[in-house]
Amino acid sequence: MKHVERTQPELDHLHIRLYQAVNLTIDHTWNSEDVCSPYWRFYVNSRAGASVVMADRTYPLAAHRIHFVPAWVRWTCHNTRPIDHLFAHFDLVGLPGVAVRTCFPGPITLPEDRELEAQCEALRPLVGKGSDRTQPQVTCMMKSAIFRALSSLFAHLGPEQRQRIAQHTASDNPVAAALSYIDEHLSDDLPNALLAKRCGFSVDHFVRLFRARLNQTPAQYVLERRLNRAAERLVFGNDSIDLIASECGFPDRFYFTRMFRRRMGLPPAAYRRTSHQQA
Repeated sequence: MKHVERTQPELDHLHIRLYQAVNLTIDHTWNSEDVCSPYWRFYVNSRAGASVVMADRTYPLAAHRIHFVPAWVRWTCHNTRPIDHLFAHFDLVGLPGVAVRTCFPGPITLPEDRELEAQCEALRPLVGKGSDRTQPQVTCMMKSAIFRALSSLFAHLGPEQRQRIAQHTASDNPVAAALSYIDEHLSDDLPNALLAKRCGFSVDHFVRLFRARLNQTPAQYVLERRLNRAAERLVFGNDSIDLIASECGFPDRFYFTRMFRRRMGLPPAAYRRTSHQQA
């Protein structure tokens, strides 16, 4: 019998975690200042009138086009009239925040794609008022549209941005085991010795590899992931701030509040309150 050599399958490191997808009518109450989220926003508006404003530029949300506001972008949203507004909030799992901030420093409008835009228009009644947005087929359809839009986004990146993203999502990432372990154990102590052992390296070698890959120390990355998870829970859940702080690995609420405010610009309670007004 002829021997068939089996190769190690390529691992899929890039996923979407969809938090919510809704179609609603926005008006002047959509306006908010100094918005910053650890998750991505996907927008498709029925007509012009809304815009995303940054310190150096205004990004009009053109009608029917696909728009992204990447995670960690700090911006102001402005609207002048009632608009049918399809939006989704999602996490791009597998792409660290440092890569997102470097490659996607501001909002993005995709090139015109009438087929994708029609796909999004078909989603409006499925996630609109009175619909059951939790149906698995609706979730799959929304993820399909977002994945297709992300494919277009990545296809139009410059060579340097593509290389950076490929570096973080490659299946041979030597610190991938540590990254997965961190996300699964955010409430635990995560010393460098433990993370290095998960990857099979000495502590010094692990820290050098980690910094070379992510341009952050392991401790900086762990703190960012804890703040990311905490912010998601503040927006999309009802747990107390004390419980969120504990389960996201912070020793107490006071330290959590100080770190959260430094990163997000608001203390946790105010962040939760203002985020519930944004779409």
